[in-house]
Amino acid sequence: MVDGRCGIYARSVRLVLVSTLLAAASVAACTSGGAPEAGGAPSGSASRTAGGASAAASASPPSAPACRTDVTPRPLPRWARTGFSPPAQRVPYVLGDAGDIVAILWADHAPLTAPPRPDRNNKILWVSPYGGTLRIEATRTGSDRTVVRTVDGGPGPSVIDLPSPGCWSLDLRWGGHRDHLRLGYAPA
Repeated sequence: MVDGRCGIYARSVRLVLVSTLLAAASVAACTSGGAPEAGGAPSGSASRTAGGASAAASASPPSAPACRTDVTPRPLPRWARTGFSPPAQRVPYVLGDAGDIVAILWADHAPLTAPPRPDRNNKILWVSPYGGTLRIEATRTGSDRTVVRTVDGGPGPSVIDLPSPGCWSLDLRWGGHRDHLRLGYAPA
C-alpha cells in the first residue's frame, strides 16, 4: 500500500505544480488593460509600478504589453466605480501602469479610430482618485511622432483624437501625478 500512497502524493504534487504554472502563465498573458484585481486600490504613488520602478522613467516600459484596439469589458477597480450603476458592471477600460488612472473607452469592441469616424467620437472617460488638469503626451510606437492633448479640469470626459492609426504610448501627468498606458487606434 505504500506504493499507492506515493502515487497519490506524486499526482497531487504534479497537480499543484501544473495549477501554479497555469496561474503564472495567465498573469503573464495580461495586456495593457490588465490591472491589479478589479477591487484593488490605486498604488498611492503614480511614480511606482508593481516592480517599484518609475512609471515615468520612459515613454515605453521595457516589457510593454501588446497594444490592442479591442478592449474586453470587465469590472472597474473599486476606486473608479463612483457613479456607475450597478457598480460592478463590465466596461471596456485600460488601467495605467502605475494603477493611478483608468481610461474608460466608450467603444465596446468598436475601436478608437484615426482619423475619427464621422459617426462616432473617440470618447475616453479618464478616472483617477487624484485631480488636476490632465496633460497627455502621446507618442506613436515605432516613430518619433509625438502630440500633446489636455483635458482641462483634470481626469474626466474627453474626446482624444490622434493623427494616425497604430499603437500610441501615452505619458499622463495631472496634479503632481504621473502614469503611462498604451492605446490602439484602428484605421477609420
